[in-house]
Amino acid sequence: MKSIKFFSDLLVLVWDDGTESVIQYTALRKTCPCAFCSGEKDVLGNKYGGDSIINSAVTVVRYEKIGHYGVQFFWSDGHKDGIYTFEQLKALRS
Repeated sequence: MKSIKFFSDLLVLVWDDGTESVIQYTALRKTCPCAFCSGEKDVLGNKYGGDSIINSAVTVVRYEKIGHYGVQFFWSDGHKDGIYTFEQLKALRS
């Protein structure tokens, strides 16, 4: 990832190959990969969690790059547990 640009309701990720991903904050927050938001499965395949309600006015307060593979976003609703891989973020591009 080359850069991240923040706007009022979306972010733009510029990738090393020059392509861009434009992602609405609400769409990004709804796909949070943490166990609380996305749920998690036990050894028997039963899913627990994943029922969080997202405020439509949520924004990104700040972010941190995680190694060479992802980004952690800190949200205006106080959530910060999800680590979004670059692959996941590219899949969300519009």
